[in-house]
Amino acid sequence: MNQDFKILNNFMGFGNPYGKYWFVGIEESKTFEKSYSNLIKDYSKKIIPLLEGSIQKDAQKYGRNYTKVYDIMAKIVVELEGKDINWKEYRNKKLLQENSKEFQMNLFPLGKKETNLWPKFYQEKFGFKKQQDYLSYVVNNRFKLIRKFHQAKKPKITICFGKTYSVYFQDLFNLKNGYITTDGIELYERERVLITPFFDNRNMGWREILKTVELVLQIIQKSEL
Repeated sequence: MNQDFKILNNFMGFGNPYGKYWFVGIEESKTFEKSYSNLIKDYSKKIIPLLEGSIQKDAQKYGRNYTKVYDIMAKIVVELEGKDINWKEYRNKKLLQENSKEFQMNLFPLGKKETNLWPKFYQEKFGFKKQQDYLSYVVNNRFKLIRKFHQAKKPKITICFGKTYSVYFQDLFNLKNGYITTDGIELYERERVLITPFFDNRNMGWREILKTVELVLQIIQKSEL
């Protein structure tokens, strides 16, 4: 455990935390070893709004697979807002920027190519010899920070993506008395939280996206009665 890990553990996420739509994933999809120094500097800010065009540049540089989460996020927001705008245009010009309608964060602060990996770099850098030690620390410490932050900002809706980690999402947001829809989406109306499949094209095609939008609007309407 060191100061660098505390910075990463305390980092909240990207976009506008006052936005009405929150998206919560599992972790970033790359190990931080190559970009470590810059990452510690950037993440010390706790919140990072994206710059206009930054996602588009990444899509051009790394390909569509690199931005799949952003793609689905943009499609959901455009449908929710009923905007007469192409989702790709919204992604490139508005998504997760300073005055946007959305915020994105992750359960766990350390990125990995696969969730079941525990790189030697992390073991040596942060002192967690076993991944379970790291997971337990995050659940007992980071989750409290996220919970407090979430309660203070009061988003209208929170969409968690990655159903294999449902237990962690349930723990984080104290989710109770939910149910699973015929489309496999976990719905918690009282807490205004959904747990969907992971955001990629295999799991979240247009059918699943539109069903998610339908459920979100249903929750919002009930909460406003």
